[in-house]
Amino acid sequence: MLNAIRTAAANWLGRLVLTVIMGILIVSFAIWGIGDIFRGGVNRTVATVGSTTISAEEIRTQFSSELERLQRQLRRQITAEDARAFGLDRELLNRTIDEAALDETARKLGLALDPAIVARSIMEMPEFRTSGMFDRSKLNSVLQQARMSEQSFMKKQANLLLRLQIGSGMTGGLEAPEALSLALHQYRNEARDLDLVIVPADKVAAPAEPDETALKAFLEAHKAEFRTVETRKVTLIRSVPTDFAAGLSLSDADFRAYYDRQVPTGRFGTPEKRQIQRVLFETEADAKAAAEKLAGGMSFEALLTERKLAEKDVDFGTLARGEIRDRAMAEAAFALDQGKVSAPLKDPFGWVLVRVARIELSRVQPFELVRAGLEAEVRAEKLRTDPVIKTKLDTLFRKIEDQRIAGKGLAEAAQTAGTTTVILPALDRQGRDGAGKRVEVPGGADVLNAIFASDIGLDNEPVQTADGGHVWYEINAIEPARDRSFEEARSEIREKAIADLRNKALAAFVADHVKRLEQGAPLATIAQELGLPVQRIAGVKRNTQDAVLGRNGVDRAFAGIIGKVVSAVGPDGASRLLILPASATMLPYDAAADQQSGFARRLSQGISEDMLAQYTAARRKTLGVSINQPLFNQAVGAQAN
Repeated sequence: MLNAIRTAAANWLGRLVLTVIMGILIVSFAIWGIGDIFRGGVNRTVATVGSTTISAEEIRTQFSSELERLQRQLRRQITAEDARAFGLDRELLNRTIDEAALDETARKLGLALDPAIVARSIMEMPEFRTSGMFDRSKLNSVLQQARMSEQSFMKKQANLLLRLQIGSGMTGGLEAPEALSLALHQYRNEARDLDLVIVPADKVAAPAEPDETALKAFLEAHKAEFRTVETRKVTLIRSVPTDFAAGLSLSDADFRAYYDRQVPTGRFGTPEKRQIQRVLFETEADAKAAAEKLAGGMSFEALLTERKLAEKDVDFGTLARGEIRDRAMAEAAFALDQGKVSAPLKDPFGWVLVRVARIELSRVQPFELVRAGLEAEVRAEKLRTDPVIKTKLDTLFRKIEDQRIAGKGLAEAAQTAGTTTVILPALDRQGRDGAGKRVEVPGGADVLNAIFASDIGLDNEPVQTADGGHVWYEINAIEPARDRSFEEARSEIREKAIADLRNKALAAFVADHVKRLEQGAPLATIAQELGLPVQRIAGVKRNTQDAVLGRNGVDRAFAGIIGKVVSAVGPDGASRLLILPASATMLPYDAAADQQSGFARRLSQGISEDMLAQYTAARRKTLGVSINQPLFNQAVGAQAN
């Protein structure tokens, strides 16, 4: 639509028509108003718990945050579709409803908290502290990233503390009974010695070649396995610093400057550190008066005594220059000799005097020793900061944007701007070509997500890359997911059908031998008949990771009683295992060891969480919960059912 408007605006007649249309719209808004847009004419409530509502925007924001957290944790691209497949959307909705149920309960019980208590809890959070003290800049950074006001954060923290109070009042002091601890000890620590026979797939005859009727029946029964995924044809323009790296030179000064910036971080060894003592005063006058006393001969220890402070009260920590966020304090502390006190300094909490109690000299690798290994990093930094490269990037950016404003597609815009396009004929949501082959997507995961959030004909804003470049993209075609025809997938169907027949034959073959073993035949006799060895695997526990047994084999080994043979699928997915649990051993229970390892505490915590979950479920039922499923699907980027 925007492309059409741009094209129309390129000539005088189009501009005249657009002016008339916009004039009519403006007059319409003047007569009828636009207030209904903002007065809730559209229902944006995803869920209601009692009188508490959960908005679509709240769900959308939380889902995006959870998706980003999951990607950082797994260190790989996770699409919104992947996250929904993992159940992240349902988990988020249930958690949000649970929290709303407890918040509603707190209101009904008349529970509230003094704002000072809420503020103190925030100031004591480790993520907002530097060297043991509250650091407002860290809080501001988190609020900025979350696009949240301080008042909203205070409210969320107050609600969290009230929920914790409800939980503590219900389960505080709860300890797991010793009988449960003993039972879990037995479950965790039982060790079994196993006799094992591995029956390979070739112990059964190769199945007969399935005819076309059988293959078509197999396809009908396993359609999902042969379904294609949605792919998109995409045109992109990439403009990143490395495109202009030709001729970039690195001087010794570039290496030296980079080295000097890294030294305070401890990158090349231990930088110089100083034990800093910090005395806080309410006013500048008080700080100046204390400084004059020290200059007149008063000892620092006497000043602390006068102000009723201990050394631990003023210890700011032993820090490198780069670890001190307050630049003025860092400069002052690292300009002082050991034992000396600074002039009064202003910091976010008042006026302070800074004293250097002790100096730890640096132990850093010399520049000449590490220079050779820095080239890639120095080059990457210069690519990001070089003014010539930045000018070229800005110039190309303006050229492409000018062409887009004129209604040009990316192919024409690239040609006019003197650059090239990247065409991806087929791209799926996992960054593959639809046939499983990985596709190199300019801009990586951010661009991939943007591509699948767009559609054919939409005017997309360029995605900014981490190195300061941009990637433009447009969707040229969409190939929806579909069921492949029999002819398309014939060879794959045949391969899987034969594997399925062999698998079923082997399962029946092994089941017959299990019956013989249950009737009293020794495992050694069966193994001898099959021409296979009997292996002994000792000391297997339920959490054992064993390459021979695999996860399924370990689970099956504990599914039966001692002396009863069980079968399992081998870790290769083709062979079968005959497993005889021959004996079991058990370590004696030691309650003190459980306490020392923290297991008893974790068990009690688990019981507490289960009790709170049951209570929350009861509150949800009592308060009543309604969910707008189509709106929820829309909020997390899923198609409405």
